[in-house]
Amino acid sequence: MKYILLIGSYLLAFEINLMPSIKHPDSSINMFNSFVTILFMVMLLMYAKKGSKLLKVFSIFGILSGGIVCTITTFEQAAIGNGILDVIASIQYPFFLIFITPLFGGNILFDLSYGSYALLMSLFYGSIFGLTVYLKENEVQVV
Repeated sequence: MKYILLIGSYLLAFEINLMPSIKHPDSSINMFNSFVTILFMVMLLMYAKKGSKLLKVFSIFGILSGGIVCTITTFEQAAIGNGILDVIASIQYPFFLIFITPLFGGNILFDLSYGSYALLMSLFYGSIFGLTVYLKENEVQVV
């Protein structure tokens, strides 16, 4: 019940940013995409203050997903047409959809490829993880 706003902002950001993230760079990202991305980021930051274990796990998977997508994208561009690499490349899509797509509206500022943007968003998830751990440790010390 306490995660209703976070889940709602995630679903809204996912829905609004889905098509631009799939069709980038052919599809344009507008200010509405950026607004829902910022809303989701703010909600993540608000819930990071609570030091939730669930948010720590989510942010760890966000960090890993950015690294996975960036790494596979780099190899994919180097060896296009390799059958084994095409199978491995399909691993990145669920990670990209779940963790990077809701934040894709921020790419209006950077206009990066999806692999580079995924790596940038792994840094954001890393800051969420660090903030969650830091605030949880300070809460334990104060009490």
